[in-house]
Amino acid sequence: MKTAFTIEGRFMDIAHYLNGRSEIIREGHNIVTDSGLGLVVGALGNLMNGIAQWQVGSGDPAWDTAPEEATADRTCLVAPVLMKPVTVSYWDAVNNRFSPTPTDTIDVRVVFMAEEANAQLREFGLVGPDPDHVLFNYVIHERISKSNNFNLERIMRITVRREQN
Repeated sequence: MKTAFTIEGRFMDIAHYLNGRSEIIREGHNIVTDSGLGLVVGALGNLMNGIAQWQVGSGDPAWDTAPEEATADRTCLVAPVLMKPVTVSYWDAVNNRFSPTPTDTIDVRVVFMAEEANAQLREFGLVGPDPDHVLFNYVIHERISKSNNFNLERIMRITVRREQN
């Protein structure tokens, strides 16, 4: 008997302004890249480490007027700006909190501080460790004008579940 699995990622971008106000500026889904599947299999077999860093990029300015869809064959960002280490924890989706024990969901987070990644951001991806930085997933999104007026917190929740037959 064969068992099929799916990998789903949902992201949330939160702007934390210097005056103490915070707001969710975007939520959405990601696409797992073809090379990202190899990263998953390698991590399962203890052949390599999994997700290690969050990379942001300015993408293509033409996307502002003619949005493009992300594709699974993407291997790198179009115009990288900054890469930063992430924190990864198990996430209890039922109770909406971190879990000390393994679950079917991981929570991946990073905060780009006010002085970091100040550019017109249009793309991001989670990548594996040095030196290869295998692109696990990829997102093209509406432009975020990142400036030193706010910290940008990015959260990605990745769930692996058995497909229902």
